Amino acid sequence: MSTINKEQFWQDHITAWQGSGLSQTAYCKQHEIKFHNFAYWRNRLSPAKAPSAKLIKLGGMPASSRMIMNLPLGVRLELSASDLPVVLPAVLQLLRESN
Repeated sequence: MSTINKEQFWQDHITAWQGSGLSQTAYCKQHEIKFHNFAYWRNRLSPAKAPSAKLIKLGGMPASSRMIMNLPLGVRLELSASDLPVVLPAVLQLLRESN
C-alpha cells in the first residue's frame, strides 16, 4: 500500500472514530485494528499541535477571574476561577476516557 493510500485509510478511520462516539480502544477493537497504529496515524495526521499547556499558579487569584482552557479537538472551556476545582477533574476524566 502506498503512503497516500495509507494516509487515506487511516484518515478515514480517524474520521469514522470521531463520529462513532466510541473510545479509541473500543473503535480499534470493533474494527480489528491495532491501537498503537491508530494512535500513530492519529498523531501524524492531526493538525499542527498547540503549544504544550503550561501550569500557572492560581494562588491569590480572585474567584471572579475568568479561566480559558483550549482542549483537544478544538474545544475551548471558559469558566470562573472559583469553578475550576469542580470542573477540571471532570474534564480530565472525560479526556482520559476518550483516549
